[in-house]
Amino acid sequence: MTAHRTGLMPPGRRARVLIALLAFLLPVAAVTGCSQVREQAGSVVEHAIEEAIEGLDLTDGLPPDFPVDDVPLVEGSVRGASQTDADGQATWVVLVEAEDAGESARQALLDAGFEITHTVTTDAGVLAELAGHGFAVKLIASTSRVVYVVTSS
Repeated sequence: MTAHRTGLMPPGRRARVLIALLAFLLPVAAVTGCSQVREQAGSVVEHAIEEAIEGLDLTDGLPPDFPVDDVPLVEGSVRGASQTDADGQATWVVLVEAEDAGESARQALLDAGFEITHTVTTDAGVLAELAGHGFAVKLIASTSRVVYVVTSS
């Protein structure tokens, strides 16, 4: 299913904004050791997931044109959607229900030849940007879900 959204920040851009916010919160948490900041980091990860899938009609399974041979996914229940912007750029969003799979997801992408362009890891999850095989991947993982926002580069 293809969806076109206008007037909203694209999922990839939202992920970058939230990664920057989490990168700001982590040093504060390290210095203060404050559980409230750790909770905020968890909220940022969950918010990033909700933002990435907001407004999308997620279907059971992968979108038919998802680059499954190039972008490895963690095991779990999969839902996905694809969207095309005004310039014809395809973006796939895949939500995998998987417990504590953020590190596994990032490692699978690294093992497949992707390179990290930015990453933040907390007790609450993983936010990372990776590139490889002609794709850019925004990886957002909480303790129970992993979202892949994949665009061709």
